[in-house]
Amino acid sequence: MARPDRDPDADLPKDGKTDALQSDIPSNDKDCHSPKPALGTARLIKGDGRIILVPTPSRDPADPLNWSPLRKWTILSLLVLWSATALSVQNFLSNFLPSVYTRFPDATTNQINLLLTISTPLVAPGQLVFVPLALTYGRRFSLLLSITLLLVSTVWGACSTSYGSLLGARVVEGFAGGPTDAMGFTIIQEFSFVHERGRMLGVLMMGQLALQLVFAIATNYMAVSTGFKWPFVLFSCISAGTFIGLWIFMPETRYERHSEQNNLEITLKEHTAIRKALNSTGEFPHFGLKRQMSFWVGKGSGPDRDFFLVFRHIGAMLFHPVIWWSALLNAVMTGALIAFSTIFAEMLVAPPWSWPATNVGLINIGAVVAALLNWVLLGWGNDKLAVYLAKRNKGVSVPEHRLLLLSIPVAIGFAANIGFGAIAQRYLITDPGGSQPHWFSLAFIFAIFYMAFGGILEVTYTYLAAMTEPSHSLAAMTVVSVLRDMISFGMSYGVNNFAVKYGYLTSFGVYGMLVAVFGLMGVPIYFYGKVLRTKLHSAI
Repeated sequence: MARPDRDPDADLPKDGKTDALQSDIPSNDKDCHSPKPALGTARLIKGDGRIILVPTPSRDPADPLNWSPLRKWTILSLLVLWSATALSVQNFLSNFLPSVYTRFPDATTNQINLLLTISTPLVAPGQLVFVPLALTYGRRFSLLLSITLLLVSTVWGACSTSYGSLLGARVVEGFAGGPTDAMGFTIIQEFSFVHERGRMLGVLMMGQLALQLVFAIATNYMAVSTGFKWPFVLFSCISAGTFIGLWIFMPETRYERHSEQNNLEITLKEHTAIRKALNSTGEFPHFGLKRQMSFWVGKGSGPDRDFFLVFRHIGAMLFHPVIWWSALLNAVMTGALIAFSTIFAEMLVAPPWSWPATNVGLINIGAVVAALLNWVLLGWGNDKLAVYLAKRNKGVSVPEHRLLLLSIPVAIGFAANIGFGAIAQRYLITDPGGSQPHWFSLAFIFAIFYMAFGGILEVTYTYLAAMTEPSHSLAAMTVVSVLRDMISFGMSYGVNNFAVKYGYLTSFGVYGMLVAVFGLMGVPIYFYGKVLRTKLHSAI
């Protein structure tokens, strides 16, 4: 953060890329001679209080920053629908777990657990294929290719008649869902400004969560009443619809920015006037319908032409503490959520709650409210906090401001794990079938579980987006997502046997403790974030 005795303008660079503008020069001699300053620090507020647009938009109509708000929100809505579908396909079987056991009576508990969780570790290989494709050949090409594979996998699932065939479809579904996190966040990063990014990323996270919960309710009724085929048919239709929508409305978002733009300070009102004159100068190629809807835009220029560049970036980021911290915090919460998802349905249908199997999906309703609260607090609220703190910091915003609200989902995640462990211990081990708390206790814990999971993901990924430029953020989010998915799979697979042996309170107490420990590690990252950003930028 800028020191109060310095002019914040001195903290701003005269050249370099601008997706978060370059940072203030570190005060110690070692960092002052760093070949690359830390990304992230930006002059966000003028002296008269007006917001400066960061990154600085060009005068090219193909620049995603110059697209109309209607186009941006249409793309965002389609990204929400696509990502929610891809994630729901991975997770929806857990909502009618008793029906899965009925459908495959010869399968063991571990085999059913594998059917539920196998898609999680397959997300990582999917990311390692689709993300390099996105960097080299464009976000549009890679995204449409992954949606095509998702469509194929859901059709396969609908046609499956055996355990082995369904397991194969689940493998492909996990692979196809690989780019849901990194791709969606990066595309939004490329067409949004810093002062509105938290709100847009919050809509992505809230929409993902809310739609997943709606899908969970709908597919539960469909599966119990008509069998496994029709939920897959539903997801197939949605996948086809999102493919068509993104093909029509989302041009390529990869855009090369030039260093001379950094010297400009454009406000919202000035940008509105600039957008009206975009096509009148003839300075840039025509941005017509044919160009907008082109499926293939070819290789990028400069370093983006190298397919393997992202792997070198990934290798460098594997040694960075912020990447590991974010991955471990998200992995623990994801692993806890997966473990929770394999247990809660069994509790609801067992006495004394004795829910009908068709109604199990209704427990998702409370989590929709939690998703809305997440957006208000951690999306819209995070943007407001960033602008407020920038005004108090002589107009300069730093990425670490985005971490202040992380304490909310971390505290909720700790409480959710301890609370569920205690309820499950009593319901399934201590006094099965006896006197139990009201089922609303589980519904409440379900809601806050999802609030913690979505909130931690949103805050940490928004921070990663703020401290890196788009090509690097793709690599950063890929590393975090791969580590998260692999670690969370290891933490959740076999949790039933562990819980039976040591108790549910112990099992989920461990999850809660780890969430708290890794959450507290965010404190030194907040205070030393500038130094860590400098080292990350130097490494890549």
